[in-house]
Amino acid sequence: MRTLGVLSTLLFCSSAICQVSSPRCNSINSGFTACSVSPYFEVRGTPAAEGSGKALFVRDSVHALGEASHSDSEFFSTIQNQPKPKFHWGRALFESFALLSIEQAYVVHDDWRWVAGSNSENGVPFNHYWRDYKQSLSSWIHSGWNDGDPNMYGYLGHPIQGVAASYIYLQNDPKSEKLEFSKTKAYWRSRLMATLWNAAYSTQWNLGPLSEATVEKYGTKQRPPWNQNGSWPCTTKHCYTGMGQIDLVMTPVAGFGWLVGEDILDRFVVRRVEGATRNRFLIDATRCGLDPIRVGTNLLHGKRPWYRPSRDGRGRDSFIQLGQVTKTNSQELVTGESH
Repeated sequence: MRTLGVLSTLLFCSSAICQVSSPRCNSINSGFTACSVSPYFEVRGTPAAEGSGKALFVRDSVHALGEASHSDSEFFSTIQNQPKPKFHWGRALFESFALLSIEQAYVVHDDWRWVAGSNSENGVPFNHYWRDYKQSLSSWIHSGWNDGDPNMYGYLGHPIQGVAASYIYLQNDPKSEKLEFSKTKAYWRSRLMATLWNAAYSTQWNLGPLSEATVEKYGTKQRPPWNQNGSWPCTTKHCYTGMGQIDLVMTPVAGFGWLVGEDILDRFVVRRVEGATRNRFLIDATRCGLDPIRVGTNLLHGKRPWYRPSRDGRGRDSFIQLGQVTKTNSQELVTGESH
């Protein structure tokens, strides 16, 4: 322990001395406000600490060798006000477009003859774009709730789509990505903002410029309505056009509930598994199994499928709990709440 203390002293003494900005900046004659110095290493906090707006203070106890007058000097530093982290718009839009491309590729595979305009000349996709778009929007206005798709699509598939869009927002918002389920305003605000992103994505999927209305040409005169059993053309009173209000409602609403549900499982089940074992395979399998939608969005974000920003940052042991004091031989990390 003594050897460790000497090595720690030698390591931190030069850093502490270099932090003195002026003779008036010391621990006796002036407070934190008089010391405009920058920290010598990065301190990362938990989501709660980051969202609370409270500073994290670093206090270093330095025992200078060979100078009796400074043997017990303490130097205090505050983390300077950093610019507020901004939402990563470019990355979020890119990931949303990637998700849209994957979904459209799946649908186009089955609907190619309509995408290429089987009833139009040359079989070119997007021919008569504006004419068909206006017809699709008119069909949607008069379509009612059901769009004619199987219930599994509307009540399961679209909520899953909404969760994926919500995760894209969260993983590109520095203020939200590390937040776990809690009763805090920061958590619920982040999930509300993610749901708004989800709703915007859903609107684009159904009615936007690269949507079912324009790519698949639902509701156009060239794609006539079909019967409830899927046969063409429609010969009954209950005809379907592929357009309906169900998707615009179920995607954000059910997606919000699904998102919170996965957060609850991650907080109370996955974390319990993490605390009970060090088996990485079991931990990673539990993460993927109980939060499957995040697997895909993690890959879009360039992360491992089981990645969790709240626990898998730059260092697994680099997080400081709010109000907790962690002591080592030569340094104390104290949250602002302790002061």
